[in-house]
Amino acid sequence: MIKVPTPFAVGDVNLYLVGDTLIDTGPRTPEALKVLDGLNLDSIVNVVITHGHVDHHGLAYYLKEKTDCTVFVHKNDLLTVTDYENELDKKSQTYADFLKKSGLSEKLVLHFKEYYHELRTYGERCPAEPLKEKVMTEQGAMQVIHTPGHTGGSCCFVMGDVLYAGDTLLPTISTNPSIHAVFDETCGLKAYQQSLRTLSQIRVDTVFPGHGAVIKDHIARIHTILKEHEQRRLTVLDSLQETPQSLAEVTKVVFGNIPASEVLLALAECYDYLKILERERIVCIYEEKGTILARVL
Repeated sequence: MIKVPTPFAVGDVNLYLVGDTLIDTGPRTPEALKVLDGLNLDSIVNVVITHGHVDHHGLAYYLKEKTDCTVFVHKNDLLTVTDYENELDKKSQTYADFLKKSGLSEKLVLHFKEYYHELRTYGERCPAEPLKEKVMTEQGAMQVIHTPGHTGGSCCFVMGDVLYAGDTLLPTISTNPSIHAVFDETCGLKAYQQSLRTLSQIRVDTVFPGHGAVIKDHIARIHTILKEHEQRRLTVLDSLQETPQSLAEVTKVVFGNIPASEVLLALAECYDYLKILERERIVCIYEEKGTILARVL
């Protein structure tokens, strides 16, 4: 496990060297570069990216230029790596529009835009190939498990009794399953829960996550996460019992006051819970004066 600092609240990102293959790269910051430059990475042939978030792929181009390695990422996250800046710009406006509709103040929306613009500095576009069913390393074949939810192209890798989980399974942090579901229905809470169930069927002794400590009992951790999801679903429903609420008001009940860097994650997750409750015909989501509201049926 190679711990690389990030400028994000999640803390260090974990990289893994499996023979001639590096899993994830860290963000493009001086602090992260210092860690990578202190390693002997000249023999790297492959870089595999667990998912298209910049704390995991930001230094992919640097490593490709340094080692002439091949970079791999799932096809659903490919553009996030190969056309990073343009993809970031496109998503920025989509997210800003969503935040406005949620009922956030203009000040918070502006703070989010400023934060999101900073993300451009943490990565750069990099040529990459789509992952296939296996990644061949000098230590053997790693099986690729597509686990959408956190992003549409999130993947885990299995080799022997070890699972490299990226952000799909973390030891203490609640992985946000829904941010991309704002504009991509192929991921989100429902897909993430199915991915967790898929991982629960895989028998491994050790899970190496994208952040935090090693997980020894991944099945117990999965059960805990699914219970947390159900509790949040109930909290969302309870918040609507007396009067209709805006998405921002529901989110404040569930998560409390949140900083601009985390506000999109929290709002998107609560919106996903509301959509699930709407599909169950328990609540109704509607817009009034440009604001997303929900009420109990």
